[in-house]
Amino acid sequence: MAVTATPAGGAGAHRGGPTDPSHDQELRRGILHTRISRRLAWALVIPFLLALYAVPIEQYVHDKQAGDESVLMDLFRHAPTRESLRAFEDELDKTSAAREYFRPQVQLELTRLGRYGNKKATVGLGGWLYYTPGVTAVGGPPFLDPAVLAARRTAAQADGDPPLSPDPRPAVLDFARFLAGRGVRLVLFPVPDKASLQPLQLHGRARDVRDVPPAENPDRPRLAAELERAGVAVFDPSPARLSPADPPFFMRQDTHWRPEWMEKVAADLARFLVERGLVPAQPPAGSARAWRAVAQQVSRLGDVTDMLGLPDGQQLFLPETYTIHQVQDPSGTAFEASDHAGVLLLGDSFTNVFSAEQMGWGSSAGLAPQLARALGRDLDVLAQNDAGAHATRQLLYNALAGGDDRLAGKKVVIWELASRELAVGDFKPIDWSTLAAPATGAP
Repeated sequence: MAVTATPAGGAGAHRGGPTDPSHDQELRRGILHTRISRRLAWALVIPFLLALYAVPIEQYVHDKQAGDESVLMDLFRHAPTRESLRAFEDELDKTSAAREYFRPQVQLELTRLGRYGNKKATVGLGGWLYYTPGVTAVGGPPFLDPAVLAARRTAAQADGDPPLSPDPRPAVLDFARFLAGRGVRLVLFPVPDKASLQPLQLHGRARDVRDVPPAENPDRPRLAAELERAGVAVFDPSPARLSPADPPFFMRQDTHWRPEWMEKVAADLARFLVERGLVPAQPPAGSARAWRAVAQQVSRLGDVTDMLGLPDGQQLFLPETYTIHQVQDPSGTAFEASDHAGVLLLGDSFTNVFSAEQMGWGSSAGLAPQLARALGRDLDVLAQNDAGAHATRQLLYNALAGGDDRLAGKKVVIWELASRELAVGDFKPIDWSTLAAPATGAP
């Protein structure tokens, strides 16, 4: 649209013309008078209104055709509050037909043309994908800094979330004290993030990963030192140095480690437990297990590919195949957790991958079976995907509170969690004192 001015002079002069002092004043204030015809006004307004109302109308029709109650009606059933509007937006985001159709197509083109991911997925080089919170945790500020902890608490409060416990130290030390009261030692095992050990595939600068230590959050060494001084053993499987010639540690499209590195880590963890005197080098009499490894092929798209939300049938990322080793006893029976074992592994998806069949990477071949094989004995496991900062502690608490004493006979509890949880997790406190004392004769 053009900015127009009414000609000045004679009978045609009027307020707002170039000779009117107010005209210059309005120009200095950034006020420009624009005149458009009624026809042009309708030509602009009608398409705008159609675009504005087309999506909710289409959503309402879609819901009716599907026999569902339209989520749009929820907007008129409650008084508009912050909580109700947020709930409405969340539900609409999940059920929007327009979003379901257009978003995958747009995401595919953004990823293809600009390596653009989303809040969960970061697109690296050569088809490598990263879980964005992990990248943020590695490259973010020191997670134990009081200002950072306070900012995280304030942000949770501003979002209307429950009170946040961002500092891992109280939860870890309280858990260690509780276990010590049962005669059990705690080993904390934060799994390094993909961005820490695969930086070259993220940024492509080989000179920055030539014989250098892995990148990590500045406060991770500080946390390990503080916990070790307090009697908590901390296991870190990170290599001392990185080189562009190193074989990959992680799967290309997935959050998780490659099976061959996971097996090496399990062997290193078994050695760590023995060298620290946490488990005997030889299994107690009658408890030795002759586990064997059976090679299998598994294929699927990685979980970070799933997070991108690309359309079905996309060809930008294809399934990848890896060789896992399922752990079996001599009769061919696949590994199963044993609650009579002396070691309990609490873990998240890094424990479940290659073991939990629903993850799509095979079964009985993950961290727990490989650790049992390396130790030559049984192993007990409690694992749940996601929220490793509190979910597995809660699993153990619930078992103990329900009468299932998973600590009976245990000498060691290994708490495995993704290292990003140290920077972005919620270490919710658990009141272990509410648990009843173990029965007489129990450890």
